[in-house]
Amino acid sequence: MIREARELLRLRALRVQRLRARCAEAQQAVDEALRVLRERQRSLEARRREMAQLTHSLVHELAPALPRWAGVAGAERERLADRLERLEVALIDDEEHLEAMQEKLQQTRAELTRALAGEDAVRSLADAALRERARAQELRGEMEVEDQGRRRG
Repeated sequence: MIREARELLRLRALRVQRLRARCAEAQQAVDEALRVLRERQRSLEARRREMAQLTHSLVHELAPALPRWAGVAGAERERLADRLERLEVALIDDEEHLEAMQEKLQQTRAELTRALAGEDAVRSLADAALRERARAQELRGEMEVEDQGRRRG
């Protein structure tokens, strides 16, 4: 019984160790997804500023030359608008990826919690088996002493 409990405890400890490693990997994936998301947000804000700057320039500084540069300005506006739209779509994808990584981390942590509880239960079982064996040995020792006392007396 004790040998089986020790083996089961060893297996549970290995499971806990693997789950801790998976938790660390999942946390790294969340951190990386968050880094990518923040980088994408910064890029999106930069494109929005460029678009606002172009609009401001067209209305103010470039207004006198607008008839001559209207085609170029329109093409630049279209390019920036297209880039902005692509970044917004990519940002949504990045947000969804981050949510998926956070969900995976949460599930892995829940698995780890269950594994730790299982390991504790097996440890308690092994400890109880050891105590029971010690108690049985003590009782056998007492009975042997009593038997020896009766034989002498």
